[in-house]
Amino acid sequence: MFLLYHTIYTITYYSQILLFMRMQQPLPIKLKPDGKWLGLLLMLIGSCVTLSFAQSTVSGTVIDEESNSGLPGVNVLAKGTTIGTVTDIEGKYSLNVPDNATTLVFSSVGYQTTEIDINGRSTVDINLAPDLQSLSEVVVVGYGTVKKSDLTGSVASIKGESVKEFPVASVDQAIQARAPGVQVTQASSAPGGGVSVRIRGSNSINSGSEPLYVVDGFPIYPDNGAYGVGGNRQPTNIMSTINPNDIESIEILKDASATSIYGSRGANGVVLITTKRGKAGESKIEYDGSVSVQTIANKIDVLDGRGFATYLNTLETSQGGAPIYTQAEIDAIGAGTNWFDEVTRNGRISNHQLSFSGGSEKMRYAIVGNYFNNEGVIKNTDFTRYGLRLNLDNNALNDRLKINSSWSFNRTNSNNAPTDRGGPGGLLITALGLDPTVPVRNDDGTFALASYDGRFATNPLQELEFVTDSDVFNRVLGNTGFTFDIIEGLSFKTSIGADVLNASRTTFFPVDNSRLGRDRSGELTKGNRNVINILNENILSYNKQFNENHRIDVIAGYTFQKEVNERTESTNRGLSAASVDQATLGGGTDIQIPFSGRREWLLKSFLGRVNYNLMERYLLTFSFRRDGSSRFGAENRWANFPSVALGWRVVEENFFKNSPLSNAISDMKVRGSWGITGNSEIPVYNSQANLTEYNYVFGGDLVLGLADERLGNPDLRWESTQMFNIGLDISFLENRLNLTADYFANNTEDLLLFVTIPASLGFESILKNSGSLENKGFELALNYVAIDRPGLRWDISGNISFLRNEITDLGTSTPFFANSTSGHLGVEGSWVEAGNPIGVWRGYDYIGIFQSQEEIDNSPSRSGDKPGYPQYRDVNGDGDITPDDFIIMGDPNPDFTWGLTSTLNFKNFDFSLFLRGVQGADVRNLQQSEIGDGVQKINQIASILTDSWTPQNPNASRPVIDANRDFANSYRDSDYFIEDGSFIRVQNISLGYTVPVSKFIRKARVYVSAQNPLLFTNYSGFDPEVNNQGQNNLNRGDDYDAYPRARTFTVGVNLGL
Repeated sequence: MFLLYHTIYTITYYSQILLFMRMQQPLPIKLKPDGKWLGLLLMLIGSCVTLSFAQSTVSGTVIDEESNSGLPGVNVLAKGTTIGTVTDIEGKYSLNVPDNATTLVFSSVGYQTTEIDINGRSTVDINLAPDLQSLSEVVVVGYGTVKKSDLTGSVASIKGESVKEFPVASVDQAIQARAPGVQVTQASSAPGGGVSVRIRGSNSINSGSEPLYVVDGFPIYPDNGAYGVGGNRQPTNIMSTINPNDIESIEILKDASATSIYGSRGANGVVLITTKRGKAGESKIEYDGSVSVQTIANKIDVLDGRGFATYLNTLETSQGGAPIYTQAEIDAIGAGTNWFDEVTRNGRISNHQLSFSGGSEKMRYAIVGNYFNNEGVIKNTDFTRYGLRLNLDNNALNDRLKINSSWSFNRTNSNNAPTDRGGPGGLLITALGLDPTVPVRNDDGTFALASYDGRFATNPLQELEFVTDSDVFNRVLGNTGFTFDIIEGLSFKTSIGADVLNASRTTFFPVDNSRLGRDRSGELTKGNRNVINILNENILSYNKQFNENHRIDVIAGYTFQKEVNERTESTNRGLSAASVDQATLGGGTDIQIPFSGRREWLLKSFLGRVNYNLMERYLLTFSFRRDGSSRFGAENRWANFPSVALGWRVVEENFFKNSPLSNAISDMKVRGSWGITGNSEIPVYNSQANLTEYNYVFGGDLVLGLADERLGNPDLRWESTQMFNIGLDISFLENRLNLTADYFANNTEDLLLFVTIPASLGFESILKNSGSLENKGFELALNYVAIDRPGLRWDISGNISFLRNEITDLGTSTPFFANSTSGHLGVEGSWVEAGNPIGVWRGYDYIGIFQSQEEIDNSPSRSGDKPGYPQYRDVNGDGDITPDDFIIMGDPNPDFTWGLTSTLNFKNFDFSLFLRGVQGADVRNLQQSEIGDGVQKINQIASILTDSWTPQNPNASRPVIDANRDFANSYRDSDYFIEDGSFIRVQNISLGYTVPVSKFIRKARVYVSAQNPLLFTNYSGFDPEVNNQGQNNLNRGDDYDAYPRARTFTVGVNLGL
């Protein structure tokens, strides 16, 4: 009774949460464990351990269905227990089975796993059929499914269970290193922070390069900027509004055979997400909960108070001045304030999920409620998600009509700090560089203000406590489909779906307790975004087995998708309000010009695909899609995207079956594909000219006017990517060892680039189709069942990917620097030129330090160089150091990436280890270029005093500390700050124990895990996996003002009733 009572209590508690999710304000409560309930539940689980059951003996024989002979080495297990045995050489077995066990499970590598009810029998014989699972396993592909044996495309599958052991805020984090050819970069480690994903490299320069996500049939492009609401930091990850724990499986489509069915949106790969659905049978209640603690994985040490005072003295004397501090004053300062420690803390994650599933053959359901909360390692930063999913499947009209619905509602709240950005005033860069001789608070308890290089005075802890920068997202996403079985093999499906997003932002700088508030006399900003995306799909499917040699599967369809995206933002200054709760847009005296914007696009598509299977040996897939998009010029709005793929199941050939190879090779398939996909992810309206509003004074009055902002290009057309792929799927040791290898070559034409035009036209450039690039690479994935016997199983899986990216032609565009990562730092963005990969940096080649004036006089140098100053290579040999001497000094693209997972199950224990690594990627450490320049009056890295050049330290690794030395125009633009970003990371390690259960509890498991516990790298920053510019194509691998990555330690439980 107490279990029933607390089940009802839990349902009621979640119902309260769902009720609050309808409100616009954050929940006034936080979930806390019910100590009484947990205690009783633990007592129940503990009591189950001590229960003993009567036993009976069951024996029998296992027969090979094909040879009709006894089958040795078969695992026989009493389901729900760890009691099992193995058949002898004649296939016989005998097993003492507890009375509460009602089913035997028979399994063997190379044979189908079979469950048999005991039904009180003492003898249970069984025929085992060969395991054709690897051949008949169904893989989700675009607009349907296909047997794995018939698959001609390059598709990687990830089970939802593989991400269950560690808490992640978004699904894109969950696929990290799980599949070859997929590079996932955590652009921001802030709670709910942005993620950038590249499948087989970047296929564009100015268009989007993120993959298309399809959630239960609804396509989503994760443009964080287009769905965010601004703010002084990287936008929130839009994919974090989807609960990763809802996921049943993930399929990653990589080649043309798999992606061209998505036409203009398939060039960057497609990620298919299938959520959990109910199954006919007994109703199930499941609870998954975990609590995690986070610590900063790696800190950056800076000078303490004494060291900073000494550094300032050195700067003053370099300018001919007297030291600021005496030695007695330096000693009195002591360690001073560690501003980084003041603004950071231990983080915490709470993740709880309650699901109900079940149903009958006519109606099946799955209801999932989720609560996720991450309190970040920077104070007062957090991310919270409340979610509800309802998946329903119904059969009607004598099973001729199937109705499938998948709908979810998620609400997220986040409180943010200004990090992962480019200008001065970022929280982390300020905390690292702020004067440590200043205390956090004055003697009277008020916050003290410290100087940052004399440019502004601030207190980062005060900023965190009083400044508000919060986002609230409400998202409804779903799809309902009606499938009519017309005749045998012929069906028609029509579906209607919607993605409705409402996002709001509130940013408030109080006048007395924030730097910008003091500068602007208080400031309040309210931002809002409303997005409605409607989808209608109509698919006709036909499949037919004509005889034992011919099978065909055909689909044809029409789809329609439209999005309307509106945003508004208003700001007022001159507010006297002390807190955000008191502040209103009408309460200020300095109203800023409001902003509003609207973007709308429409995509219509006709599609078709034919799969043909001849004699289970020869496979053909042909697909075609014709897309029409409103984003492009009037003359080029429609385009065709075909693909063709062939497969050869060598293992089915008679010559192979009769060869010795058949004893070693269990399965073998060769496949190849070619096709064309497109990229439509450009800003809307870019094919059209644009007028924008300008205010000007005329006759003493403020008058609204219009001016040309953009030159139209009616000939603007799609970027198109030709994809070629050849692959091999091969299995050994009776399917215990499975290997997949792929070679690919993708060539993108008609790149969208801004091309310079004559200034007499009134514009500097126009967006045109000009240029091409290519991505070539090799991928290898391996799965191995090392041990499989009763009570012990060991699985190993790994993948490795090699990729080479190159811009092959810029057409009529000239080489250029991308927009600067930080104009404040005075550095250029990446260099774009044919013959180079995307994202490379160009600058001076740092070759050492001038040791004497004589060396300067006899070497190429810059005006004003002195002993101790940086020395650069004169590349062109003209005797001068100028930008003409720039070289390609770094490349953020890795040579290869890899992942390795090992899972061990021993009786009731399970252990998992997940490693991943990146080799050969460079990182530009712009953070150290500021707090390690030895020039500015800001705090510096802790080693600056010992590692900087002096006449007494000529072998130093850093130039002399000198306030006169140029740093922004050469030193920061050199390869001195390019570091090797290679790493090996222990991504996750977990240990679980499944508690023996009674008839009241279906399953009970407890586990502990550690995420990112170890990192092996030579990189000197917080973490080598960083990207200051988020999803930007061109500027990648820049590290500046990054939110620190955390180590996460988790304790969790999985319960099933």
